[in-house]
This record gives sequence, structure tokens and C-alpha cells, in this order.
Amino acid sequence: MKRFNVRKVAVLGAGVMGAQIAAHLVNANVETLLFELPAKEGDPNGNVNKALAGLKKLEPAPAASPEKLTYIQPANYDQHLEKLRECDLVIEAIAERMDWKSDLYRKVAPFLSENAIFATNTSGLSINKLAEAFPENLRHRFCGIHFFNPPRYMHLVELIPCKGTETELLDQLETFLVSTVGKGVVRAKDTPNFIANRIGVFSMLATKHHAEAFNLGFDMVDALTGRYLGRPKSATFRTLDVVGLDVFAHVVNTMRENLTEDPWHKHFELPGWFKYLVDQGALGQKTKKGIYQKIGKEIHVLDLHSKQYRVSDAKVDEGVKDILRERDWATKLAALHANQHPQAQFLWATFRDVFHYCALQLESIANNARDLDLAVRWGFGWDSGPFEIWQAAGWQQVVGWINADIAAGKAMANTPLPAWATDIARVGVHGKQGSYAPAGNSWQPRSSLPVYLRQLYPDAVLGETRQYGETVFETDAVRLWHTGDNIAILSFKTKMHAVNNEVLDGVLRAVAEAEANFSALVLWQTETPFSAGAHLLQLMQGVQESKQGGGMFDKLKQAATRVKFTAAGGGGVGDLFNAATGNVPKVEEVVAKFQQVSQRLKYSQVPTIAAVDGLALGGGCEFAIHCARTVATLESYIGLVEVGVGLLPAGGGCKEMAQRAAAEARGGDIFPILKRYFQIIAMGEVAKSAEMAREMGYLRPSDRIVLNRFELLHIAKEEAKALNATAYRPLLHQRQIPVAGSTSIATFKASMINMLEGGFISEHDYNIGCRVAETLCGGDVEAGSLVDEDWLLDLERRNFMELLATDKTQARIEHMLKNGKPLRN
Repeated sequence: MKRFNVRKVAVLGAGVMGAQIAAHLVNANVETLLFELPAKEGDPNGNVNKALAGLKKLEPAPAASPEKLTYIQPANYDQHLEKLRECDLVIEAIAERMDWKSDLYRKVAPFLSENAIFATNTSGLSINKLAEAFPENLRHRFCGIHFFNPPRYMHLVELIPCKGTETELLDQLETFLVSTVGKGVVRAKDTPNFIANRIGVFSMLATKHHAEAFNLGFDMVDALTGRYLGRPKSATFRTLDVVGLDVFAHVVNTMRENLTEDPWHKHFELPGWFKYLVDQGALGQKTKKGIYQKIGKEIHVLDLHSKQYRVSDAKVDEGVKDILRERDWATKLAALHANQHPQAQFLWATFRDVFHYCALQLESIANNARDLDLAVRWGFGWDSGPFEIWQAAGWQQVVGWINADIAAGKAMANTPLPAWATDIARVGVHGKQGSYAPAGNSWQPRSSLPVYLRQLYPDAVLGETRQYGETVFETDAVRLWHTGDNIAILSFKTKMHAVNNEVLDGVLRAVAEAEANFSALVLWQTETPFSAGAHLLQLMQGVQESKQGGGMFDKLKQAATRVKFTAAGGGGVGDLFNAATGNVPKVEEVVAKFQQVSQRLKYSQVPTIAAVDGLALGGGCEFAIHCARTVATLESYIGLVEVGVGLLPAGGGCKEMAQRAAAEARGGDIFPILKRYFQIIAMGEVAKSAEMAREMGYLRPSDRIVLNRFELLHIAKEEAKALNATAYRPLLHQRQIPVAGSTSIATFKASMINMLEGGFISEHDYNIGCRVAETLCGGDVEAGSLVDEDWLLDLERRNFMELLATDKTQARIEHMLKNGKPLRN
């Protein structure tokens, strides 16, 4: 296949979706033009510039960094149509009106490159109908490319061909979307609302229908249909507010107008309360009022009976709550089906009708059951797709329940399940041979496109088994393994991949094993996050046991003031005290071990690669910044957050930032650079993307950013190979690091005193900040003094131990454990 090289993309339409699609394209470093109608007055690009300004205010942020937005090139249809000739891909994202889209196609068609792909981002209009407005000789390069809102964060893109679309073109476009843009692509058939919206919106309509039948308020429905069911916290009606009631109304109207033969057609109507809210301009989050409204600090919800807002205070029945806490779907669904409480019956009825609808519509809307499940998971944020839940709950058992309810007139439609679904031999629709496709009564394997070879472990559906290579060694805390090559992979087994004493031992052993028998070591987790850092519970258990151990805690305080560490090592806020209940030296040994681990990662004789996805906080961040390379997904949230619990980074984090500041200064004034590092550590700042992590200094220019998280391990291994291709050697130990010294410490303290006197920080904040300043500046020495890494590590450890011995730091740790948020004391 000839390589499809997307050098430049044009997005037509700077509305909510168009502008955000453009933002995500520049997130992927794709040169992007954003078109809009010319302004009637002033700068002709006024409309598109207004849209770009609006992107800066959106939350969550559509751009990985505010700077990225400057790379979007504004354009308008009067002046810049000639620029379309330079574009390899043109994405139309204007309002969902067939006539407006058709007019635009006729206008831009003469300016398209002969090899350009033209795609519409319609959420549900007919691709074949839209293609009719396109010149016949270009229709083979026309298709649908449906992004989900918000485009940066939602993994799904539906790819929909028209009758004449070239298969090779779709393959090329899918490759670009998967690897460059980082999306999960599902091929959809040209039916109204395609796959995800068809099923997701039906699920919402069924939920609404049964909520009314069982007289459940909006907040009660959301309390039942969120995380308990493995769905987003926004559940059902909060999701409607986020999407926008007007947008949802449009999607439902599309179904009502175009699916007149659908057995559930009578339910494709919006209730009176919905029209009432829309008429009031209460469209949801964008108008700050919809089904919900925030008044002060309280969340209020619309009461259907009074049409007034009341405080949201829904309480799930304790018996139903016990059922919902069950993780096994067979047990959970059976209990909901059997329980007569209205909340349980509401949930069973909703599941029943969604299963029923999916079974009947699968053949017409999707190529196979896997595509339907992944579309719902990626497009609506469900942990499991509808067919996965049905199969996990026992296929034939659920078939019996559905048939019984249809016969009893309880289902939303009386159409029987399709024959393939009721086949008595069927145990599910996902298996080792692939996923079921009713159209050919066959099992379809995953796509064979070469781009998917980069996904060593793609997003699995039920029935697909993952084999994570061959084990080298395994403990309760870690597993070292490989996939048949000479690259070792270390994965943590602790909750949230927190760092504890056993993890530290595991990393040390893994580095030694890699140096002896492998060419590289990759730190990669089989599931997100990379590492949430602290294991605070065990830390506090160690402190409390020390307090109760015959004056042991007093000894800890005394030791913290006199401790002189000599080992190269460190300690973030990991679970350092799980082996620290015997005596003080053991505490010191575990703290020192953390720094030793960081240094071993940095100076390993084989390249070490941190493959980061999701959270990399505290000790997790310290591991990453010490590896030879970090390869991070765009949605990585990296930070040294120890100050949040009254501590400072002591796993080499402060030392590493002091070194980076000295290197960036190149012999000049260190303080201006160090000031930035001081701020991110003293404020516990977390980068909200890998791009921002690079700007903040957590990632180096040589570190890599990956758009598709399922390619992370592949790219990490390729990075290791590239380092070895140049005869990798670790860095030489730095023995002469210039530091900012006592004058810079005094400057930092002066600025903090102003904040303290102004009431912006507490006395303990000031104390922590002073210790961060002392550590980063190299202690009480003259500016420009040369120190080595051990000197800086020594400062980290001493300040960490002294802070840990304070009552206020212990109070912060306890508060974080109990409440999940920082204490300001």
C-alpha cells in the first residue's frame, strides 16, 4: 500500500467540535487550518479567532498545552480556499444540516487536491446522501469521520464509508487516525447515528423511560447508573447536561425522523420536561443550568413534579447498594432481576431493553459484536460493552429472562430476539476465534492492518485472553518478564502501582537482571496508572507503631536531626515504613534504598525506559525522571506532589531538578531557572498532559510523547533499541554540580515570607518551602559552589525525615488518607 502522508489538514467549521478537532490535530503535531465564515466587520478572520480564543477557556482543555493553539492557522472561505490545495485531509464539521453541508461541498470541491481525502464529522446524517452533493469523480475519496466530544479525551472515531469510498483510502485514513492522532477506530455502517450514538442514546432513552415508570428522580437515576455500573461518574442525566440538551435533542430527532421502521420508534420522543428546559434556555453545563444547577457550593436538581430545583440528595437503598458492589456480572444481574425493590427493577429493565436493542440492531449497524462493544466503551466511557455484560452474566440465562419479559409485555418492544441470539448452543459473542458477525453467521478476528502490529496488547474484549510474556521472576509486588526478545519489562502489582519496600527491592533486582541478561529494561504497567506514588496508609502505620513503641517515635525525631546518610538513594512518599517498625535504622535504610533505586535506574549499564500512562506522581515521577528515557502518553499527569502531605521529594526528585537547572544554566545564573523548579515542587504542581510535563521540566527534550496509549510499550521498546544502536552507555556521575547556594535560599524565603504575611500560605507551608529551597539550592554554601549528587541526596533525606517527624505533616498524611484531599494546616 502506498504510504498516506498527511502533511496538512483543513477543518471546515470552527464550532464546538471543529475547533476542538483542530486543537487535537495540533496536539498530534499535524499542521492544521481552521476555516470559518468571514466576519462581517473588521478582520475577516474575526469569527475563527473568536473560536480559538474560546478554546482557551474550555475545561477540560482541548489543547495539550496553551501554546499548541498558536499553531492552528485561521482561515475563511472568502480569502483562503486556495490553501485547500495544500491539504491532504479536509474534515467538514459545520452544523448538522444537510443543505448547509451540501452547499459547502459544492463550494470547496474545485479547490481540493486530486489526492485529498474529504471527510464529514457528522454525528448521524447519511454519508451516502451527503456524498450526492460531491462531484461524482471525487466520491471515491469521501467518507464519514465521526469524532466524539471532547475530541482530545474520547478515544473513539467512527469511520463510515459511502458506497463509492475506496477501501485502500479507508485503510490509510484508519492508520493515520490510530497511530498519529491516537484514536480507537471502529468501522460503522451508514445508518442513522452510526453505532455508539445509536446504542448510547437508546440506553439513555430507555433509562429515561424506566425512571418515569418507577418514579425515580434524576439524581437517584444518576446515583444508580454511574460508577456502580462501570460507567462515568456523570452517569445519565449529568452526562446530558455535559453534552448539551439541544445536542441530545438533535440526535434523538435524527433517530425519530430516519428510523420509522425501528420497533422502538415510539420511544424516540423527548418528554415535556425536556422541552420545558430547552425553551427556558437551560441547556446544561454550557448555560450553567440544565437538569442540574450549581447554587453556591450545592448541587441542585430539577424536580419533575414541581418544576423547581431542589438540593440533590439521592440515597441508594442499602440492599440495592450491596448488589451493585458485586463485581461479578452473573451474580449482580441475577440479584437485580430477582430483587423487587423499584431501584433494582429499574436497573434490570434498563439492561434488558439495551440487550434486546443491541441484539436486534447489530447486523444493520456494525460489522460484528466487538465493534459495537468497543464503540460504546470508547464513545460513552463504559468499562464493559453491552454484549460483554450479557455474556459475562450468562448468555442463555439472560435470553430466558428477556424472552419471559417480552411475553409478559414488560419490554419496551414486543419484537422477539433474533434467531442467532437465541441459538441454544450460544454462550456469547466474543471468543478466541473473534467476535460474532450476524451478517455472515461468522466469527471475525481483529483487523489485520499493519498499524495494529504496534499494539502489543490492544484494548481487549471479554473472551480475549492476554498473555504477558514469559516470567523472569515474580514477587508479591512486581513481575519481570519479556516477550521473546532481549528487552526486560518490569510491571508493578501493588494497588495503583504504589511504591513500597517490596517494589524497591523488585526494581533493584530487575536492574541487576537486565544488566546481566538483557539489552534494556522497560518499566510498563499492564493497566493504568504508571504509579500514584505514595502508599500513605503503610507510611502512617509505621509512624503510629513507632509512636507506640516505647519512645521509639521520640528516637525517630532525634535521629531525623542527626542522621547522616552515605548510601546513594532516596525516598519519595512511597510506602517506606512497611518494614520500619523495628528500629530507627530500618526507617533510614528504606529511605536510603529509594534513592539507591533511582540512582540505579539512572546509571544502569543498559538503557532504562519509563513507559508512562496516566498518573506518575511522587515516587512514580521520581522513577521516570531517573530513567534514561521516558516515553509518555499524551494523557500522562506527572508531578512531584509530596508537599501535599507535608513532605518533599526525597527519591532523588529534588536532586534531579537541581541538576537539570544547573545544566540548563550552562554556567550562567542558575536562580531564574531554579525558580521554575522550586515553584512546581513547592506548589505540588501536576502537569495536565505530557506536553505540559515537557514545558515544566518533568520530561526532557529527548523524551517521547505517544498519542495512542496502546502503542506505548511498542514505542518504549523501539526507543530502547535506538539507544542500543548507538552503543549505549549511561551518563557519567556528576561530581561537580554548581548550586545556587545560600543567597538564593534567602531570596526564596523572602518571597515566601510575603506570602505568609499575606495569608496565602501557612507557617507549615513556609517550613516545607524553606526545606525545598535549601535542598534545591544545595544548602548553606556560597552561590556557584560545586557539589556532587550525594550531597544533594543527603539534603533530601535529612529534610524529609525532619518533616516526617512533625505533628503537622503527620496530620496532613492522616487527612489525605481519610478524606482524599490535602489539609492546609
